[in-house]
Amino acid sequence: MHVPGRRLPAGTMLLAVADSLDQAAAALAEGADLIDLRGAAVHAVAEFRRTFPGVLVCCDAGEADLVRHPQSALAAGALLLCADPAAARASGLPADRLVVEVGPGAVPAAAAAGWAALVDTDRAAQLADPEQTGPVVAGIVAIAALSCWLGAAVVATRHVRPVRRALDMTASIRGTRPPARAVRGLA
Repeated sequence: MHVPGRRLPAGTMLLAVADSLDQAAAALAEGADLIDLRGAAVHAVAEFRRTFPGVLVCCDAGEADLVRHPQSALAAGALLLCADPAAARASGLPADRLVVEVGPGAVPAAAAAGWAALVDTDRAAQLADPEQTGPVVAGIVAIAALSCWLGAAVVATRHVRPVRRALDMTASIRGTRPPARAVRGLA
């Protein structure tokens, strides 16, 4: 059920881009926390909520938890996903209602401004090596780990499983998540 004014939980969330409910289900099974139904119709959000209650959803507009249009954010009490810091400043919404897309290096500045930072790892990897013809998963995973370490609130990717592992490992190293298995060296 949609809860107006819902906030992101602490830590780094994994946002998976999904073009269908089947892709969303697969992404959730691989460890996604938040689903971006990019370009989906409003009825798709309602169907998503019925199928996956309690999972945060992002959509262009409508009754999503995270939307891309300021008017929708105001009307629904949702968080606004801004394409960059300039869009965040122009939105007129308070900083705690904004998720701002930035590159990994700008995560600390976004946090200092009071914004939740979103890093699109797939896009950042493409910008880092524009001559690469396809996604380099190792680079995407490295960008995700770095972004988590720097305090990004959300990391977006289509490579859910390896990025989930990187986020979990980084949070464990930082001490913000207990390790999945702790073994002491007993000699």
